[in-house]
Amino acid sequence: MKSVTHRRNTGQFGRHWIYIAAFIAGLAGCSGNSNDQPLALPEPEPEPEPEPSGRLVGSAIIFPEHRPAEGYLHIRAFDTDDVESIVHESSVSFDNVDEGIVFEVTLPVGSYGIALAVNNQVSVNWEDKSSLDLSRMYHCDLGAPTAGCNPQGIEITENNDSLINLALYSENQSRDLFLQPNILNIAHGAGQGERPDFTSVAYEYLQTLGPHIIFEADINGTADNIPIVMHDSTLDRKTDFNEINCPDKLPAPEDKHFTHNDCGRISELTFEDILSYDAGYHWTQDDGASFPYRDQGLSAVSLESLFKRFPDAHYVIELKPEENDGVGSFIQEDLNTGVEVARLINEYRMKHRVTVASFTDEIIKDFRLQDDDILTAFSEAEALPLMLAVFGGDDSYEVPAPAGEFLQIPENYSLNGLDLNLVNDSNVNFLLSAFDLRVHVWTVNESEAMDRMLDVENLAGIMTDFPHALMQKIDAKASSAD
Repeated sequence: MKSVTHRRNTGQFGRHWIYIAAFIAGLAGCSGNSNDQPLALPEPEPEPEPEPSGRLVGSAIIFPEHRPAEGYLHIRAFDTDDVESIVHESSVSFDNVDEGIVFEVTLPVGSYGIALAVNNQVSVNWEDKSSLDLSRMYHCDLGAPTAGCNPQGIEITENNDSLINLALYSENQSRDLFLQPNILNIAHGAGQGERPDFTSVAYEYLQTLGPHIIFEADINGTADNIPIVMHDSTLDRKTDFNEINCPDKLPAPEDKHFTHNDCGRISELTFEDILSYDAGYHWTQDDGASFPYRDQGLSAVSLESLFKRFPDAHYVIELKPEENDGVGSFIQEDLNTGVEVARLINEYRMKHRVTVASFTDEIIKDFRLQDDDILTAFSEAEALPLMLAVFGGDDSYEVPAPAGEFLQIPENYSLNGLDLNLVNDSNVNFLLSAFDLRVHVWTVNESEAMDRMLDVENLAGIMTDFPHALMQKIDAKASSAD
């Protein structure tokens, strides 16, 4: 049966008459105002201020071996203080991800966790990790002037237990970290005072320290032209190669950066050969009383493997020359390594996340010819005449082009028996104001030296073997300033 509601018309009209009568009475009251002044109307309510919002424009890069032909990128944003508070969810379809999957999210200014996931379904169950081909978590601060998104660790899904190659690049996060005014904590030797230098455990440790730790990677080229991350041009000082293959030859002294016995020259070995040697063999923190990482399966890593494993990190990459009995000698293979490094930087979209350096003039100049859009540091030959101009206060000195954007220099330097203090307020400010050049100082390990360098005005970066110790000092300094 159809239900019908009957209304009493008399009641409706009665209410209308009451409203009309009240309105007329109001008019009568106005006309009877003894002062013949119009009745003052109440002030209109002010419109509420619009809530400030931030715009995250992202490009999600999926690296080659995990690059599907088509699928969906799923984006979820949540309050970092309450992970259950979901503030945004969206999905973007793609069928060609060579240049990245571009998306845009507008949120109130604040601090958010951003989760990205890839699969071939139009929807996603965020609780079921096995349904995702790739996933990664970020922290994004939309209130920061250089709002970047930094990785919050890596979530390895059941469908991909090797490498997570999903990286988020936000609109404001490119060179800002290198060119920002805040001082950079550059982990020299991948923090070799705290973990075995240039090993996977060292870089994994650095990631736990936070997004603003800069990874350093010294590069040598193998016989098959694979750039590997190792300081020396030989294996004897950092692996067990010497003990296995050259037991009668002494390794290079610890204060030398080269070997005298040519045992395990990297340029004569393939990358596969090098992987069989223990990269944690000689590392110790107690002058050889113990070797905690010996026989732990550590091996040398390639630059490409770092880009795959840590696509969100920022890197200072130093191209090392072939060294022969302590004399840095430039050879064609060094240039070939530089060409391969430039190729990898471009292939993995790292162009604006790296600074490349070399002490050897020919190597860095040739590298700049590969791609002049990559930040570089001065070679030693380029830095010396410039620093002489700085000491003379000569701002008319013309830096030969093409030049780098950074000087990587020690605090003090001995030139022809003359001890020079290179890194101080005066020199650093002069380099910045006269030549628009920033300074990274190496290698700062002592507590007092860290304090001294942190007080240098406009210093761009500190290289240290102890990044955690430096991080604590940087945080303490920032807290006291607040």
